[in-house]
Amino acid sequence: MSREEIKKLKTTIYEKLENLNNETALQMVEEAVTAYSSTSKKDILDDLTPEQLQRLQESTKQADRGEILANEKVKQKAKKWLSK
Repeated sequence: MSREEIKKLKTTIYEKLENLNNETALQMVEEAVTAYSSTSKKDILDDLTPEQLQRLQESTKQADRGEILANEKVKQKAKKWLSK
């Protein structure tokens, strides 16, 4: 992206932020900007517990083996389960 395109994008974002009054949305934007502007380049995986890392690794292995469900299938199962 060129410097001019970046400048134009920033201007568009500033204009939209000026008119945004949703507190939750503003907090999400602030968190995203903070995360992307951090100089520490901290990896999100650094904050996971050993159990979370283990579960993530197992999920990755399941996906590699093709043991996955399409999003629509998950929605259908959840809807059925919630209607019980």
